[in-house]
Amino acid sequence: MYSFNGRFNNRLDDKNRIRIPAKFKTELGADYKFVYGPDSTIYVMPKSEYLKILDGFGQASFFDVEAQNAIAEFTGMVFDATEDNQGRVVLPAELKEYANIDKEIVITGAASYLRIEAAERFADKKQQNIASVFAKLNALNKAKND
Repeated sequence: MYSFNGRFNNRLDDKNRIRIPAKFKTELGADYKFVYGPDSTIYVMPKSEYLKILDGFGQASFFDVEAQNAIAEFTGMVFDATEDNQGRVVLPAELKEYANIDKEIVITGAASYLRIEAAERFADKKQQNIASVFAKLNALNKAKND
């Protein structure tokens, strides 16, 4: 189990490259993935977490066309991240556009993966009431323990 936590402001350089914060590098590993996330976010996922997701697809019948289409759609939304010798990685243009990122981004730890989103979007979302966040987390905890 990973414990990605914390938040970092960052920015893309002129070639759409970012640096993953050093705090996250060890647990993320050298072979990680960029994945479309919900609500115009990008997930940064260790390879081991990605493989867990793929393992979950193993129960789908090869002959279940709907399931196979969904698997193909998901795996088509995954990009390998390749760092250069200075530790920078190019954010794919398709993901940059999807997340409405110009230059400024926020990288947030989300337990077993990281989230990248446009800084402007993050600032708007931050206005959300903290009490509602805790209420949702409490409901998740209760559901788990029931």
